Amino acid sequence: MKPGWNEGDSPIGTQHMQKLVFIDVETTGVDPERNGLTQISGCIQIGETVTDSFDYYVRPYPTDRVEQAALDVTGIDRRQFLPESDPGFLSVPGQRFQDPQAVYISLAGLLGKHVNQFDKGDKFQFVGYNAHSFDMPFLRKFWEKNHDRYFGSWFWYPCLDVMLLWAQILAPVRAQLSNFKLMTVAAYAGLDVDESRLHDSLYDIELTRSLWLSARQVIERGGMPLQKGEQGRLF
Repeated sequence: MKPGWNEGDSPIGTQHMQKLVFIDVETTGVDPERNGLTQISGCIQIGETVTDSFDYYVRPYPTDRVEQAALDVTGIDRRQFLPESDPGFLSVPGQRFQDPQAVYISLAGLLGKHVNQFDKGDKFQFVGYNAHSFDMPFLRKFWEKNHDRYFGSWFWYPCLDVMLLWAQILAPVRAQLSNFKLMTVAAYAGLDVDESRLHDSLYDIELTRSLWLSARQVIERGGMPLQKGEQGRLF
């Protein structure tokens, strides 16, 4: 039986609240079939309340291909993946890479505090930036590597992709943006961006949730930003 819930259990008092899980992952490359995870970060929101947060550094599976270009982006040294008993092991404060199966068990247990995986009507809305083509496929493959084919028992499909929300909001001014990366869109939306913290998935998901909250305000007000300097009126 998968960790998290016993069959027949049900989260008490949360059945009718919207359940969101904001997730960002860092990886050893861009292909979920060949590459693996190095970090999973996020938070759980039930209704309007953030109830839990998580931040896992993940040791890639031996079969995961590790691309140096991906490590250059995250600043991770592949020696950090070695067992701590290995003479070549590199210790970096705040970055302790855990066994991937242990991470899976811990994360599934956390999700199981709020969702009954045996209830088809009780799932999380998966929220992320470019989540539809990156974070969600990578996490689904991570589930499969842990011999769990029931990823869909936890999350609604499709995910709520914050990038696509802002693509709609910013469609009239898309030419003003040099690209549609998280940093670029967040800065255009008037959010403070610390470039030195980008590509740490814990910071990226904090920024993603702030961007989601801003998008929700725009949608609820029926407004649409027109110029970069005008964002303060909307947020």
